[in-house]
Amino acid sequence: MIPFVGAGVSKAVKFKNGKDAFINWKELLESFIPHINQVTKVDVIKALLNDNPIDYLEIADKIQKILSINYFNKVLNEAFDIDYNAIDKETYSLAKSIWNLNSNLIITTNYDKVLDRACEDENISNWDIESIHEQGNYLRDGASKPIVWNLHGHIDKTDNIILSTDKYNEFYTQDIEKSKYRASLTTLQTVISSNSLLFIGFSLDDEFVKNQINRTIDIFGGNSCEHYILIKKGTKVDTLNGNIKVIEYEEHGQPLIDKLNFLKPSPETLKPLPITNPVLEKEYTTRYLTTQPPKNENFIGRVDDLQTIETQLDYASIIYIVNGIGGVGKSELSCEYFHRNKHKYKSVAFMEFTKDTSSIEELFYVKFKEQFNLNEDSTLDSIIQKLQGLEEKNLLLLDNLESIEDFEKIKALNTNFDLLITTRRTDINAVHQLPLDTLNDADAKELFLSIYNEDQNIEDILEYLDNHPLFINLTTKSLQRGYIILEELRDEIENGNIYKIDSKDDKTFQQHLEDRFSKQFSKEENEELKELLQILSIFPSIEIDFKILEKSIGQDKLRVKLQKLVERGWLSKKENSYKLHQIIKLFIQTGYALEYEEITFVFDNIVNYINPDDATLIVSQLNVYIPITELFLNLYQHKKDNIQCELLDSITYLYYSLGQYDKSLAYQKQALNLRASLFGMNTKQIARSYYLLGVVYLTKNSLKLALDYQSKSLEIQEDILDNQDISLARSYDGIASIHSAMGAYSLSLINQNKAIRINEKNPTYSTPDLAISYTNLSTIYGSQGRLKKSLNYQLIGIKDLERIFSMSHPVLVRQYGNLAKLYIEFKECINAKLFLLKAIAIIKQLDYSHPDEDNIVTDLKLIEFNIKKQNKAGYKKKGKYCKSI
Repeated sequence: MIPFVGAGVSKAVKFKNGKDAFINWKELLESFIPHINQVTKVDVIKALLNDNPIDYLEIADKIQKILSINYFNKVLNEAFDIDYNAIDKETYSLAKSIWNLNSNLIITTNYDKVLDRACEDENISNWDIESIHEQGNYLRDGASKPIVWNLHGHIDKTDNIILSTDKYNEFYTQDIEKSKYRASLTTLQTVISSNSLLFIGFSLDDEFVKNQINRTIDIFGGNSCEHYILIKKGTKVDTLNGNIKVIEYEEHGQPLIDKLNFLKPSPETLKPLPITNPVLEKEYTTRYLTTQPPKNENFIGRVDDLQTIETQLDYASIIYIVNGIGGVGKSELSCEYFHRNKHKYKSVAFMEFTKDTSSIEELFYVKFKEQFNLNEDSTLDSIIQKLQGLEEKNLLLLDNLESIEDFEKIKALNTNFDLLITTRRTDINAVHQLPLDTLNDADAKELFLSIYNEDQNIEDILEYLDNHPLFINLTTKSLQRGYIILEELRDEIENGNIYKIDSKDDKTFQQHLEDRFSKQFSKEENEELKELLQILSIFPSIEIDFKILEKSIGQDKLRVKLQKLVERGWLSKKENSYKLHQIIKLFIQTGYALEYEEITFVFDNIVNYINPDDATLIVSQLNVYIPITELFLNLYQHKKDNIQCELLDSITYLYYSLGQYDKSLAYQKQALNLRASLFGMNTKQIARSYYLLGVVYLTKNSLKLALDYQSKSLEIQEDILDNQDISLARSYDGIASIHSAMGAYSLSLINQNKAIRINEKNPTYSTPDLAISYTNLSTIYGSQGRLKKSLNYQLIGIKDLERIFSMSHPVLVRQYGNLAKLYIEFKECINAKLFLLKAIAIIKQLDYSHPDEDNIVTDLKLIEFNIKKQNKAGYKKKGKYCKSI
């Protein structure tokens, strides 16, 4: 990144008496007027200076014709060759901050010595307009010491200064080879085309200055790099070169210096090579409201389409629809825009619809729950209002929108969000739309040859594939791995043995897939890959992280098998995520679906992982299981067995964790009904549902219903279970929590102690049941005001939790916070602060917003305030705020 400095930087410098040290363009030309003796010519000059826009070079031309060259240069010297000893050195702060950007080369159109004086390195050197030897060395070796390049000349050489139309046009020429400034222009062209410029100190309110900047980029810049300009907020930029991006600052002076300090590269980002992906591009510290879509590192083609989207979204806040048939690359294109341009937005969000997404309301709630600490009462409108409250400019990418009604619900976000939406629908009413067809011939060929490059003459194959990217990918990977050969494919096409792909006819998709599937899998003795493909077809057609597939499928060498399916063209991979396209998923489900009994092991793996009794689960990492579990339940809703009950338990817990208690209750009541039909009423399965319903009702503060369900669960379990069964201890825990919430602390203590006695006789060092019972007991004693007992049991519980979990597990945040509150009651400020800092250290490592964060921070501020008050209190008030500090 090379700073390009204008007059505004010198204008910030002042004498010790507070007066400006330098003048601007208009003031410079006005300073010649007293030296002109002819009144009519003075009037002409004054009139030209009042034009809008002002042509400074035309006025300079006229003045030079009136005055002798010596007199003209004398006035220039008076304006710029000032007494630098009289300068207030504090006013060099803006110029110094430019050197702090860590570029050894600074280009300036100024004639003065401000940048020289502001540089703290005594080895600084200057280039005049042209310094042939030095510029040649720079192009070969770079800059090892600070250099100021006075592009329009230096005040020490007034004869060379560019201050006339002829000299200006001679310098800013596209015919570099014939220019007398050939070495200088070659250097400038190389610098601008291989580095990003940052324009500082240029006023865009001045048309002359704006034209000068545009001309510099137009002639020398090309399109290889983006450039940047710092301008005061509110300045019009409508005619600025499109390759120059604006960075605003609030006000001249310190806010501008602060902005430059913010843009300073960190030591890790400094490289000796020219900057091709500038740090400055990230004007905003982008806030990720949701997870990002995985990035396709091998994105090919669609250059014009991508440029169209970028151009449209770059100049206006709009709703942009990308529509087209399945498999043509709508999602790929839009995600590529997201990743290439996310740095331009203050906040970005991504959400993906599937055929199994129950509602847009649910999707928004799941996606923004952690970011905005949503609760059960949060509606879609309230979430949209929160999003509308974010400072613009922001981006929301909605992939695979299927409903016009959903579009109408969210388009209000366009007040401060760019909305980029992909859909198969062509009837959405939006002004800006990009109908996406199959690939053009050039892009289709590039994609084909990027995978299989044995024959350049493949136009006939591409015509057969209708330039459809999904089938190009599948065909080339079949060719690459030898499942078919090119001549065999040509023969089959010519003989009509296989159908031509018609992008408007889904039947041809199925016929093509049948042929590829048969050729790849029919002759293989080992059916592991075929079976894995069939298993993947029961998952939703979304990007799924490998860790989730690993937990769900649990096969040996799963990553290797997934990669083989990617190599064969059936599966797509981005970063660490995999996706089975909806077209392929439908093909497998229609003709090659596994029997229910062959895939129940997947359900077992999921219910064993998403176990409502497992306190080790990190809730923020579970959201992606919602569409997966709901799809399983929908696909096999006709199956009535215990595995379906356990899937319902898992989805109950998932929605409970999100705070969507009504939905959680609905799923668990469905489980209760199914268990009643399968097992009868006086069974441990029914007790399980009663227990979970009690937990949810307690959190909803429906205490009567919570007590009713927990009492029913406990009654059944006391009747049928061994009196030391761990499930019985959990029921006692549940009953104790309800009595505590009701204020019935004696009953709460009785039940909590029962739970502890069972847990103590069943020491399970890998599960936290006993530790949780101790912390629950602490809470009860705290509610009774028995703080010493409360503190004692909280410490015991935390010690066990730290043994069971890692020291950074989120479950410890709340327990540390509760312990700190007890220490606050005892005025033990140091201990309280210690555990609050432990909690904050965990929170900082999380990739989501912890619900207790605000309380933790508030308590820490209280402790720090008390410590300060105690420090000031003196000996006589020792222990008033803190016992020890």
